[in-house]
Amino acid sequence: MVTQRDPNDPRQLSLFGELPRSSNPSIATFPEFDQALNNLIKLSDLGAFIELNIRGFEKGYTLNLSEAIIPKDFLKLPDNYSPITVQLFSHDLRNEIKKLTYEIKAFFIQRNSFKTSFGYFLFRSDFSNWKQYLTAKKEHINEYLNKEFSGGAYGRYFLMHFSQGYEFIESVADITAPWEYRKKLLLKDIQECRKKMLNNNMTLANLKPTELDFPFSLMVFKTMHIPMVLHQYQSQIQIHSRFKTIHLEYLIDRDINTIEDIRKLADSL
Repeated sequence: MVTQRDPNDPRQLSLFGELPRSSNPSIATFPEFDQALNNLIKLSDLGAFIELNIRGFEKGYTLNLSEAIIPKDFLKLPDNYSPITVQLFSHDLRNEIKKLTYEIKAFFIQRNSFKTSFGYFLFRSDFSNWKQYLTAKKEHINEYLNKEFSGGAYGRYFLMHFSQGYEFIESVADITAPWEYRKKLLLKDIQECRKKMLNNNMTLANLKPTELDFPFSLMVFKTMHIPMVLHQYQSQIQIHSRFKTIHLEYLIDRDINTIEDIRKLADSL
């Protein structure tokens, strides 16, 4: 008895989920299955599709006071006001960090791979080289971050980017706003406020603009997602390399014998 295949069944192996299901061919006979399986084996002998994800380096916040819960008479926003976006690191530092991520992708060259719309196809002969290269680059990135941001440097960057938003609020506050501003911003005060907000499940709507310390509370809320210490920042950096397989249904009506055949397959997907 043949049962109808449920495309939503998680046991199915279609890892190209971005493709419309309506375009999927269907395996209907044993010869088609044998052909597709044989192609998959030959594809695996030649290499594998790799998806590379690099996340967590860029950190920042956008402050839009016109959308906040602040009464309009508390602010003196100019007619051409636009939200400000503040990055954790300077432009030069961000470029240096980007170079480190570009070095990871630099491994993939014509000799060992080719680019696809979803990553790379890496030739089997370079699997071990890629693993060693990626491990070495991760270590190099951590060494760079430790050298650049240790000794309290990371904390100072965090305070600077926090201060930009805090000082901006002060610069556009009207005399009618009841707010008071701290003479010195300290990491321990921000951390304490964070814990309080998390314990109380605070949302933006819970913040009270009539409280004296509202600008500080607003900035703590806006920067909640940004680590305050270096090791937490490093732990959020994700460099994932995963091998992707392909559903047999995409291998029915073709012959996979060479890298060029795989290139044509990738282009068709």
